[in-house]
Amino acid sequence: FGSRQLRAFQGSRIAAMIPPTTCERAVSWVVFAIFVISSMVFLFRNSAADENFEGKGAAPSRRYRLVTASITIIAAFFYFFMAQGFGIDVVAAGGQKNFWWLRYADWLITTPLLLLDLALIAGMDVWDTFALLVADVLMIAVGYVAGNPAYGYTWQCFGVSMGFFLLTLYIIGEGMLEHADDPNTSEEVLRCVDGVLPAALYIIGEGMLEHADDPNTSEDKERLMKTLLWLTVLIWCTYPLYFVLEYSNMLNNSSTNHRCTLVLLYGLSDVVAKAVFGFILLMNDDLLHVAMPTGVGEQIPMVTYN
Repeated sequence: FGSRQLRAFQGSRIAAMIPPTTCERAVSWVVFAIFVISSMVFLFRNSAADENFEGKGAAPSRRYRLVTASITIIAAFFYFFMAQGFGIDVVAAGGQKNFWWLRYADWLITTPLLLLDLALIAGMDVWDTFALLVADVLMIAVGYVAGNPAYGYTWQCFGVSMGFFLLTLYIIGEGMLEHADDPNTSEEVLRCVDGVLPAALYIIGEGMLEHADDPNTSEDKERLMKTLLWLTVLIWCTYPLYFVLEYSNMLNNSSTNHRCTLVLLYGLSDVVAKAVFGFILLMNDDLLHVAMPTGVGEQIPMVTYN
């Protein structure tokens, strides 16, 4: 950004911390409590499957439990501070707006961990997973610039962020297709959508469902993959919808009731995307042992010395 935009940004930032309304505070505390309880369950629930695991090292399901618990612990940390009014700026850009920048800091850490869970269960290799996480981080970073009206690039950056969002879904779908056991089906689907970014939702759906429907995949794993697939896609699509509602002033950020509605909507999506996702994934430890494919966890190269 040029010096003019920088001075405008510095002059438009009114306060580093403002007290949230009673409704915003209450919603944030409820979401915080849900994440704390979820984290306790994920971390300390007795796992008979883990105790009976006879392979080398830690049981495979522990990888899922640690990653998933990390997601809810980090989310609880950020909601604790948001409930007290930290991370909320008042920005004067075409009228005063509350900008919850801590929300983006939360997503910058937790969404890569969510994708890591999906990459583990999909069996994606290290480099595909790396590309997936880079696309996700860029999506959040550009989304932050879009969300701060002081920069003056709301809709331009929103469009770029949505491009990275679709790219993230594309990489997941492509990774699933590469690991599907039916090469003929995979090639047919790829011919239909290869290089077409707007078809990313189709790719992730077809890729994961083809993999889940493979005869070598158990019925339990098939149900798990389908559930996590549609939960992730549908819930993640709500975030840009909320953004459009807010920045098109359909939900006026300066209205107390609308502000509370936005906090409630974002909090609900966060709970479903993180806590509910975790409970679905971790409800059956025996299933997780079956679901654990050869992927990220096994493909990190080992250095040996003679």
